[in-house]
Amino acid sequence: MGSFSSLRLCNFRSYVDKNLSLDSGVTIIVGPNGSGKTNIIEALFVLSAGGSFRGNDRDMVMHQQPWFRLEAVCGQQQRVLTCKTDAGSKIEKQWLLDGSKKARLPHGQRLPVVLFEPDHLRLLRESPSHRRDYIDALLSKIQPDFTWLKHQFERVLMQRNIILKSRLPRAMRDDQLFAWDIKFVELAEQIFRRRQSLINEFDQKLSDVYSSIANRPHQATIRYQSTIFGQDYRANLLCALQQNANQDSERGFTSVGPHRDDFVVLLDNSLASTSASRGEIRSLLLSLKIIELQKMHEIYKTPPLLLLDDVFSELDSSRRSALAQLAKDHQTFITTTDAEAIAGNFGQGYEVIETSEQYLNN
Repeated sequence: MGSFSSLRLCNFRSYVDKNLSLDSGVTIIVGPNGSGKTNIIEALFVLSAGGSFRGNDRDMVMHQQPWFRLEAVCGQQQRVLTCKTDAGSKIEKQWLLDGSKKARLPHGQRLPVVLFEPDHLRLLRESPSHRRDYIDALLSKIQPDFTWLKHQFERVLMQRNIILKSRLPRAMRDDQLFAWDIKFVELAEQIFRRRQSLINEFDQKLSDVYSSIANRPHQATIRYQSTIFGQDYRANLLCALQQNANQDSERGFTSVGPHRDDFVVLLDNSLASTSASRGEIRSLLLSLKIIELQKMHEIYKTPPLLLLDDVFSELDSSRRSALAQLAKDHQTFITTTDAEAIAGNFGQGYEVIETSEQYLNN
């Protein structure tokens, strides 16, 4: 597809109307906090992936404005996204891809993009839901039907939980649950298998990537943790659902299934979330992002766009060097409040965009 060569933001977050010419290599976006640096990163992410990493579509509309518009040229293609809001909660989206109108960005038109932002540095120590979201977001990028699969599973889970909360007589409750349980285990197994397969791929590479960043040999392992054990996942899950029905009815939610799963990372056989230093955690997260970058490149057959939102300041010199070496092979955008602190990692091979407050809204 090629790289982004131009970007225009209209009524998008803090920008009334901003035009940018973009370089195909490394671009450092510099400015004080609150000056709109992340808004540029977000716009590029939206135009690539079809949605934001920061919130919903309405959040991206400038305050007291009814619409926003993003325009870009990527390779030879022009892509435009317009979002209009009304007085209620409704929002209308329209994509123009070389003049062809679409209600949403087709999977085949999505561009490979890898984002590294400060919240990711807390991934291993956050709640399991954050780790599930991380792996599911990646699966949605590389497997066209995964978003639909997860949506179907969440719909069935919601219906099952409604029955659990209904306080029906036990026989009537179990009779209604059974029909949903059959569909639940079918969808749950597919989600479990896909997650586990991707985690296994990460595990095969993690030690080597981490050791290269740390400059000495380490054993780094990533493991999927399921609430269900044994070879026959579907039968074992169905059995667990039935055995837990009374307890789950008292709680009002389903206690087993992929919506309760997790993954853990171990460093030299110790749980990283409790034993690793801040520097080791950063190296592990950087390793995961490198593997994600490699996976996206493999699937899309082209180098992904790399977006680094204020993470260089969190890394020491050796980790900055490792990230800089990666960035040189991709169109990369890096936000920072201090360009001089990271520019040395790139020699003369970078461009600078300033977003100091005097440049906003022009």
